[in-house]
Amino acid sequence: MAGEIIGAVMIIAACMGFGYRLSLKQILRKEELMSLKNAVSNILSNLEYGRMTFEEALSEAIEDIEDKEVYTSVIKALRNNNSVKTAWKHAFDNIRKETYMTSEDIDRIIRLGEGFSSGDILLQKKYCDSLIKYIDAEAESIGASSSENSKLYRSVSITIGIFIVVLLV
Repeated sequence: MAGEIIGAVMIIAACMGFGYRLSLKQILRKEELMSLKNAVSNILSNLEYGRMTFEEALSEAIEDIEDKEVYTSVIKALRNNNSVKTAWKHAFDNIRKETYMTSEDIDRIIRLGEGFSSGDILLQKKYCDSLIKYIDAEAESIGASSSENSKLYRSVSITIGIFIVVLLV
């Protein structure tokens, strides 16, 4: 009897943990997108006002960012004589499975590399502004739906846990 109760509690706890993880996923995606927005804004301002090369602008822009791995891989690729477009695409393709961002997010970020590869500051600004608008729209969408979805995920996961316990008993 005690084993059944412990098993039931473990099943419900596991389902609750799964629901919590699902609800947390969108919040983490929003944080990653906002960090990227900050980095892109800093890169653009360094390019526009600092009159730096892309590598210098990127190096300076990521000083305050916690997760620098993707940006440092871009810098390494640039130092190995890769183009900005190739370095940017390769770095963000490599993190596709390790991030909470969607494939559409990554594809839009990769397109930004095309803008950075041009020498025209106006074109670079156009690409950056396009990505920043996309990030703002996604952040607003995530903010509006995250509280609803988190409650839904947690409720459904607890219900599924209880259903599994009832089936097993």
